[in-house]
Amino acid sequence: MRKDLILKVAYQKFAEKGYNISLTEIAEAAGIKKQSIYNYFESKEELYFEVINIHVDTYFNEKQVEFYELDHLSPAEQLKTIFTSIINYYSDTTRLRFWKWLLLNESVDVIERAKSSLKEHERQLENKLIELVQNALGDNPEAKTYCLPIVCSFMAMLHGTLDVTLIYHGDCDIEKFTENVWSIFWGGIESKFIKDCVAT
Repeated sequence: MRKDLILKVAYQKFAEKGYNISLTEIAEAAGIKKQSIYNYFESKEELYFEVINIHVDTYFNEKQVEFYELDHLSPAEQLKTIFTSIINYYSDTTRLRFWKWLLLNESVDVIERAKSSLKEHERQLENKLIELVQNALGDNPEAKTYCLPIVCSFMAMLHGTLDVTLIYHGDCDIEKFTENVWSIFWGGIESKFIKDCVAT
């Protein structure tokens, strides 16, 4: 189906050059005329956001199912699994480049619209992380105070590791790097807050 072809090629080209790529370039890569794109999308922005929404829904639906099937693991093991699962998902650097280009977009309106598309999904993930951190900290009296900062640190660590994946792809053992980063991160939390906690 031509619309599916346009969406597939647009995703690849947005990942390659960001939002500044022209519809002419997308059409040429798809082997169609530029006017054919307008048969399905009113503008480049509408095409861009349909691509975003498809990948946001696919990603979060997949991860939501995956993450909510981890209840047999300890909270620490669940957190580690979520962390490594997201890193592994973005080992496909086309996915990673697509989202990094979004962050570099010069249009405030485009960025705000993208944030709106992501907001509810991100809120669900944040709530899941907060729940797991609270459970991991258990009865520690400082748990309530430090829970959100730990989640924020988790997200900073995640984005930093994804940056390493993008910059040093092929030159760095990302699996080993991810394991080391996690060990240092959780080891510090375990030593400060958690007793008798198994953090693998």
